[in-house]
Amino acid sequence: MTATRSTDAGPVGRRPGGTPVLTAAARTAWAEDGWCVLPGAIPADELAAAQRALGRLFPTAAQRRAAPDDPDNARWDTWDAAWPEFPFHSSSLNRLAVHGRLIGLARELLGVDDVRLYLAIVTAKYYGQSSGFNRLLHADYPNHTLVVPRRDAGYQHLELFVYLSDVTLEDGATRFVSRRETAAIPVEEHTLNLRDHAALYTDAGHAAAPAGSIVAYRPDVYHRSVDLTDPAASRFMMHVAYRPAAAEWGGYQAWPIKGFSPAWAKFVAQATPEQLTVLGFPAPGHPYWTDETLAGVAARYPGLDLTPWRRAHAAPADPG
Repeated sequence: MTATRSTDAGPVGRRPGGTPVLTAAARTAWAEDGWCVLPGAIPADELAAAQRALGRLFPTAAQRRAAPDDPDNARWDTWDAAWPEFPFHSSSLNRLAVHGRLIGLARELLGVDDVRLYLAIVTAKYYGQSSGFNRLLHADYPNHTLVVPRRDAGYQHLELFVYLSDVTLEDGATRFVSRRETAAIPVEEHTLNLRDHAALYTDAGHAAAPAGSIVAYRPDVYHRSVDLTDPAASRFMMHVAYRPAAAEWGGYQAWPIKGFSPAWAKFVAQATPEQLTVLGFPAPGHPYWTDETLAGVAARYPGLDLTPWRRAHAAPADPG
């Protein structure tokens, strides 16, 4: 598959004022530390739309404090709550999960053009909500891949925190440790106890950044959660993950099981070919497409404009 690159100054784009979202310093941090922070990565209007959608999913910190026993509030008291998953009822949140800047980041940082979205959830963090065992330094790979991480291009995964609120040291900014500090730790030691690794707990960097920022990290990077210290604080973000399409041993969520969901049908009707392709939908020109399958998909998704797929199917084969 040939990548469809973003048009606003490269695959990832620029912030207002012209600064690249993916700077040289961020690339270096990704390559050497395994994580980086990209302030102001999401355009303000799209961020505002996603923030408005949060009000239909979660209480504010004040609402939660005012009615802690309300079931709609209490269900978010644990770090492993049943967080809202893609596809969301909100079109604004759906567009964020498959935003061109996120797809561009995945292609650039993973070093491949053909990428797949395999995780997209929205989470909330409040004062009094314990981070559980995530307060230990840990790597995410045990529940993101069937094997172990491989560090060269074509095998890595990309995890992203898309901040929907400001995140400070008091608002639950995740602490990360550079891969340069953990290179000697055996790969199977995916959780680090405080007794043997106290120095890493002390020296961990933090991912504080304003709303609209993105934190990018690899599933083999050690990090830990921290509890909120301000009773009036809250933290909202979207956790998104991409992998190379060929890395079939990686995953978290499965999209076909969403097929009966009205939210899925709504998303498909509004999505671009690129956005559908990163979910595993056959791209225009893929051998899957025939007159029969085009007719069938058109009947299943009446709102989907299949023009790009029909054009590719009708195009003469390349003799080369």
